[in-house]
Amino acid sequence: MMVFCGGIWGLVPTLAKTAIEDGAHPFGLTWWQGIGAGGVLLIYLTLRSKRLPLDRNHILLYLFCGLFGTIMPTLALFYAAEHISAGIMAMTMAMIPIAAYVISLAVRIDHLELGRSIGIALGLAGVALLVLPGAETSIDGPFWIIIAMLVPLGYAMENVFLAVRSPRGTETTVLVCGMVLTGGLIMTPVMLATGTWYPITWPLSEPELSVIAIFIVNILSYGMFLTLIFAAGPVLASMSGYFTVLTGILWGMALLGESHGLLFWAALATTLAGMALVRERRVERTVEAT
Repeated sequence: MMVFCGGIWGLVPTLAKTAIEDGAHPFGLTWWQGIGAGGVLLIYLTLRSKRLPLDRNHILLYLFCGLFGTIMPTLALFYAAEHISAGIMAMTMAMIPIAAYVISLAVRIDHLELGRSIGIALGLAGVALLVLPGAETSIDGPFWIIIAMLVPLGYAMENVFLAVRSPRGTETTVLVCGMVLTGGLIMTPVMLATGTWYPITWPLSEPELSVIAIFIVNILSYGMFLTLIFAAGPVLASMSGYFTVLTGILWGMALLGESHGLLFWAALATTLAGMALVRERRVERTVEAT
């Protein structure tokens, strides 16, 4: 499950670059990711006579994860996709477990360890290598690395929240539906107010196919990822990022013809070493379903 979850998500940076090249605005594309994925899951749940729980605990989860697990990383992904190679976007996913550990320390559900602290330093060093003068890393400027880093930060925030606050006994598909659909609903007035609607028409163009493919991949990987979080904790689940990183780089090279310089590979090795040092520690969830 970890291999498949990480492997299929590795396609997303390449698909995002294809979608954004059509001139679509990140607001419109992010709206599709919430409404598209949420709508598909809602139909699936309706056919199974399932309903979305709307008690306080579930609504809080939908709102938090809709904002920080859907809107924040998806917007950052689409904004950065135009300025950063798919390989670099994939490489930033190695920062998810590192960011999850830092957040776990901040909210006091984990403790400081020397080895894991070194892992944080290595992760930051890997990112720093990408913006060194003379680095051949296909970045339009350091600002876009900062934007790209919002992707793993958002997912890390979501991971820790799910690990400690997710209601027990709720089916994973139900949680994913509520989270992504809430993100889409939040984005609806933003998309309409800014006039950034992105129409999907028949016959489907390559960018439109990419938009649809992204939310299908998100449905599959999201569901598996939540299962991993509940079974093994947020940091270990984030280790699926190994496969996201490696396959994301390979997809970019195979489908977009990307190539990378020596500093890129040095940054990748440094970041993956940091990721390896940040090992999982089980965290108990604290909220019961009502």
